[in-house]
Amino acid sequence: MKKIKDIVKIAAFDVDGTLLPNGHMRFSNNIRKMFQELREHKIVSVLATAREFATIGDFLEQLNPDYFIGANGTFIWDVQNKEFVYKKTLIKDEVIQLYRLIQDDVRGFSITDFNKVYKSPNVNLNSWFIRPFKDNYHDFDKEVLGTDDLYVITLNTEHPNEVSEKINKIIQENNFQMEVSAIWSKGIFVGPIAINKSNALSYLTNKLGLSLDNLIAFGDSENDYEMLKDAFYGVAMECAKQPIKEVAKDIALDCEYDGTYLKLKELEII
Repeated sequence: MKKIKDIVKIAAFDVDGTLLPNGHMRFSNNIRKMFQELREHKIVSVLATAREFATIGDFLEQLNPDYFIGANGTFIWDVQNKEFVYKKTLIKDEVIQLYRLIQDDVRGFSITDFNKVYKSPNVNLNSWFIRPFKDNYHDFDKEVLGTDDLYVITLNTEHPNEVSEKINKIIQENNFQMEVSAIWSKGIFVGPIAINKSNALSYLTNKLGLSLDNLIAFGDSENDYEMLKDAFYGVAMECAKQPIKEVAKDIALDCEYDGTYLKLKELEII
């Protein structure tokens, strides 16, 4: 019987809450070393995150992964060659219509447009996630919104289940080419249809001559669910909620303790 280390050829990591404590901007020495060791062991490394070009900062420079899957799977960026492997974006007119129809029901609406984010006036720019990148956030203006790089809509709300029901109704009534991709306690992600981290990883592994059966994946949140479920070896962080842990094959210590690094060492993958 093959050992896990002989099967795994690609490793994917969520960022916030998995590799990096919320609000931190520098990865630990062990996490940076982990990516070096993956390369030395000829294992493809991937950041798979809700972050995109407006909020990734210098994380790619710090870690130097092989690929960056951003906006929950909306695009795949080849870090070494600095080019898109894949992307699927939202439709501008549909984004504008959804903004008009839902803005009064949420605390904040933001849409990523390549390396900028266009937001409703009430988006909190002092949150731990946005604050370091607030210069990339601009007031929503349909006249300057692009057409080729609209990756993900983020809605901030205290009532995500109720709001998601309304969004689903709007999408269905207008036949929008989008869907609710993840819900958490304070918000909702809306992206192109059938887009998530797992589907992006399936595309990437196929392109590399691999499959999800060669993938180890680490995550902690609702938008990691499919990725952990579909990977050969899904690993949930200790802080993850129970539904995430239930689809994973293993649990790692939280990012404050470099859990991903320690788990890869334990499994003898690096």
